Amino acid sequence: MPGCTAGLFPSPPAAAAPRGVGRGPTAHGTAASSTTCKASLRRLPRAASLSPQAELLQGEPAAASSGRRIDAASPSVGGGSSGAPAAPGTPSTTGSSPGSDGWDNGGESADEGLVVTTFRWPAALGGHEVSVCGSFSDWEPLQLHQASSGGDFVRSVALPPGSAYFKYLVDGDWICSPCEQVVRNGKGYNNHRLVQATASFTWRTTELGGTDVLLTGSFNSWAELVPLCLDPSTGLHTLRCCLPQGDYQFQYFVDGQWLLCPTQPTCLTDQGRLVNSIHVHSPPAFTILYSTGWKGALLHYRFAAPPGQPQQEWQAVAMHSTASRAAPNGGIWLTATVPALPLPHTASHGSARSNGSGGGGGEPAARNGSRHAAPGGEVAGLTVADGSGGEAEQEVPPLDFFFSSPDGSRHDRPAGSDSTYRCLHPGGYKLLRGQLRPFPMATQPPMMLVSDLDGTMVGEGEEADACTRDFAAYWEDNAALAGGVLVYNTGRSLGQFQGLLDWKAGALPVPDVLITAVGTKVWRLDTEGGTRGTAPGTSWQEDHQWARTLDEGWSLEGIRRCIGAVVDGSHGAASWLDNGTEHPHRVCISSRADTTPAITAAIQQRVEAEGLQVKVIVSGTGDWRYIDVTSARAGKLAALEYVRQLYDVQCDRCVAAGDSGNDTLMLGGRNLAIVVGNAQPELVQWVLQQPQEERLVVTDAPMARGILEGLARHGLY
Repeated sequence: MPGCTAGLFPSPPAAAAPRGVGRGPTAHGTAASSTTCKASLRRLPRAASLSPQAELLQGEPAAASSGRRIDAASPSVGGGSSGAPAAPGTPSTTGSSPGSDGWDNGGESADEGLVVTTFRWPAALGGHEVSVCGSFSDWEPLQLHQASSGGDFVRSVALPPGSAYFKYLVDGDWICSPCEQVVRNGKGYNNHRLVQATASFTWRTTELGGTDVLLTGSFNSWAELVPLCLDPSTGLHTLRCCLPQGDYQFQYFVDGQWLLCPTQPTCLTDQGRLVNSIHVHSPPAFTILYSTGWKGALLHYRFAAPPGQPQQEWQAVAMHSTASRAAPNGGIWLTATVPALPLPHTASHGSARSNGSGGGGGEPAARNGSRHAAPGGEVAGLTVADGSGGEAEQEVPPLDFFFSSPDGSRHDRPAGSDSTYRCLHPGGYKLLRGQLRPFPMATQPPMMLVSDLDGTMVGEGEEADACTRDFAAYWEDNAALAGGVLVYNTGRSLGQFQGLLDWKAGALPVPDVLITAVGTKVWRLDTEGGTRGTAPGTSWQEDHQWARTLDEGWSLEGIRRCIGAVVDGSHGAASWLDNGTEHPHRVCISSRADTTPAITAAIQQRVEAEGLQVKVIVSGTGDWRYIDVTSARAGKLAALEYVRQLYDVQCDRCVAAGDSGNDTLMLGGRNLAIVVGNAQPELVQWVLQQPQEERLVVTDAPMARGILEGLARHGLY
C-alpha cells in the first residue's frame, strides 16, 4: 500500500509453480514483431541460466496462495467486446494455445503502448463476488480475484492510455467505489481513472539471465503474477504500469525463482522479507479546475507549436464533477486532466523506473520565463521565472485552452473571441472568475484529515462557528477539489452527530467518513448513487467489516458485569451513560473527577480477572469525567488506521487533529498530528512528554482555525 509497508501472504510449497488464469497479457511496449511474451500455461523451469548478478531471494514469497497469472489482455482494444473471464485457475481456451508465442488480445493484433492498471475492491466494502465493468470492456464484467481469504479483490488489465470509466458489480449490484474518483458522464455516475504509464519495470535479460520474467507487488496486493515482455533486439523484459503516486514494494519471479533486481532499492516487509521498492511520482500533466455556472463543460485544448512548426488541431475533453460541495458564484467546480506530451527516456540496467514530474524518467522540465503568444489572439497565462536571468529550453510545450458548454453554444475565453488561456508548465491550475492561478494540490497524492469534533472542529458561540465556516470554505474550495478525504473521529453517536450537523446549519462540512463512539463504529457517507458533492449528507452506511474485527477478546455481557460491579460499589461516584445497547463494542460511564483514578483501576482489575481485553479511555473536564471501555482492537487510532488504509492514503498525507485527552491515541500514531490552540491542559501535558518532532504541532489558533494553521505548518494546506 502506498506510504506503508505491505505484508506478503504465506509462502506456497517450494515446488509450487504459478498457474495461468484466464487470458494471458497482450504484448505491449514494442512492436508485435519484435516483442515476445510466452503464453504457455506450464510449470516454470528452475533458472539454471541466471547471472550471479541477480540476487536469489531466500524462500518464496507467494504472489498469492494460488499463484495465479493475471489477465493483462485489454478486454476491448480496438473496440472489441469481451465476455466473462475464465474461472480462477482455469486456462482460457480463447486465443493462444499452450506453447504459442504472444498473448490473446480478444482477436485483435498486439497493441503497442498498452499500460497495466489494477482494479481493487477493498474487502471492507463488502461483497463475495466482485467484477469490474467499464468502457474498456463494453461494460461486460471482468471477475476480480480475492487476494486471500478476507482480503481485497483485485484484477490487473492492460489498457490503452486515456480515460477509463467503470463500476464494480458486487453481488449483483452496480456500485461506484468510494475510494476512487467518482464523476458524472453520459452514463450517469461512474468511477474514473486516467490510464497512463507512471512506472516502468525492466529486467536486463542479457546480463541478469532468465527467460520467463514475471512481477508481483504491493500494487496488486501480491495476488497476481504480471508477465514482462521481451524485446529480443534489446534483451530487455519490460512492463509499463499505471500506479498512483506513492511507495511500492515488488519482486521478480524469473524462471521459477524469486529474485531481487541488484540496481533497485530494497526494503523489509513487516514480515522481515527483503524486497525491491520504488517511489512513483505523478507524471507530468495539466490539471485544470474550472468554476462555472454551466451544468457541464468541454475543455478545448492544444499544445503550442514551436516557432516554424504547424499548429495542432484543437481537441476537446469532457470535464468531470468533483467531490466539492462548494457553489462558487452559485455554480460548480469541474475538472479535467490533460497529460503532457511524453518525453524520451532511456531504459536503465535491470530496473524499475517511476515516470516522475519530468516525464518518462527524464529530468524535470526546465522552467521558461518567457511568455508565448498564442496564434490568432491574446494569451492569459502564467509565467514562472527560472531565476537565471535567461531562458532555458522548455521540454514540455505550453497548453492553450478555452471552455465551451457541452452543446458548443457558449464559450469562455479570457478576453475576446480569439483569445485563449495558457499554462506554460505542467501542474495544477484553478480558473475562478476569469483568473488563472496555480493549484499545486491537484497534482499531489490525496490528503486525509481525521478531526475530533467537539472543541476541535466545532464549539459554542459565534466565534467558534466562524472558525468552522473558515475551515469549510477552505476544504470545499481546495482539499475536496484535490480528492481529499474528510473524517470525523468523535465520541458522539451517529444520531448525535446528525443533530450537530443540523444545528450548525451548513457551517460544518459533510465528511466522507464518520468514526463514532470512540472508534467502535465506522460509517461511510451514502452518496445515493452520486458523489460527496451531490449527497444530501443524511444517510450513512455502517462498515460491518470493522465491527467484525472488534469481536476478538470482547464480551459485552462480561464487560457489563465488571462495570456494573464497579458502579454499584462507587457509592454514587459513578453512573451509567451507555451499557452497550447502542454501541455493542463500547460501554460508557461518568465518574467524579476525584474518584476517577480509583474507578479506572478497579475496572482494569476486574476485566483482567475475567480474561477480557479492553481499552479504558478517560476524557472530559470539570467535576466529572467520561470513562469509555472499548474493545482492545477499537479506539480512535485503530479506526483511523483502518480508514487510512481503506482509502490508500500515505502516512505522511494523513493528519489527525484534537483538543483533549481522549485524542492522544490518534495524535500519537505514525500519522501527522495537530493539537489546536485551545487544547485541554491534560493534552498539553501529554504533548510535553512526547519527542519534540515535526510530526506533531501545537497551534496558536483555536479550534478549526487551528486545524488550518496546522495543515499549513505541515505543508498540506
